[in-house]
Amino acid sequence: MKKRLQGLIAGVLIGVMLTSGGVLAKQVSETINAVYMNVKLVIDGEEITPKDANGNVVEPFIYNGTTYLPVRAVGEAFNKDVHWDGETATVYVGDIVKPAKEVFLYDKPYKSCENIREYISGKEYKAFNFKSNFNNFIGFQFGLSPEGNRKSNVVYSLNGLAKKVKGTFAPPEGNEVYEGVIKFYNENGKLLYQSPILRPSVNPIEFVFDTHNCLELKIEFEIKGKENTGYGYCAINDFAIITTDY
Repeated sequence: MKKRLQGLIAGVLIGVMLTSGGVLAKQVSETINAVYMNVKLVIDGEEITPKDANGNVVEPFIYNGTTYLPVRAVGEAFNKDVHWDGETATVYVGDIVKPAKEVFLYDKPYKSCENIREYISGKEYKAFNFKSNFNNFIGFQFGLSPEGNRKSNVVYSLNGLAKKVKGTFAPPEGNEVYEGVIKFYNENGKLLYQSPILRPSVNPIEFVFDTHNCLELKIEFEIKGKENTGYGYCAINDFAIITTDY
């Protein structure tokens, strides 16, 4: 038997081909001739009765030589959740994985800091006497004292949302020549990443490392080399977390 289906087909069906150059296809209405002939759906020897999200039976049909099955019924038959995102016209079968997104930390508050004289952050360079140009950066000023603590740190809360952390180490600057390293730890003191030795003469160094399930990120600046005094600056340019939870 044939039935004429007129209007926009709202059910998402396996076998439908979207012929559009973009992700969001232009909505169109068309009349099609669909053949209903009591098509049975059998998965691993078990007959399945296809139903929609409201529990109504949805019968498979044949159109233009192709059999169309309700994707929800097929997905759930394989114990997969099926979701429809109307905003992006996307069907999700199984886990919904959002595209990764970068979230810059320059406008996010830090949890705590130690031995840092001043903290500064911004979308563009606007503080300190840095020789370099910065965007989406965080920066720190710290004192250099032979008898003092030559380690400074700042802690950010990640709450398990960050998949990765990325940025660019800027060359250190200050009123005295010094060198140092930047170390990143999680909330348990596990070292996640350590920079190479940073000197005023080095070029900016890009970095990225994994932070899955990390609740906190501790950034430690450790001064190396001679026991000089004065003050120093250190900055991380384009400092961001990469997350799918937003």
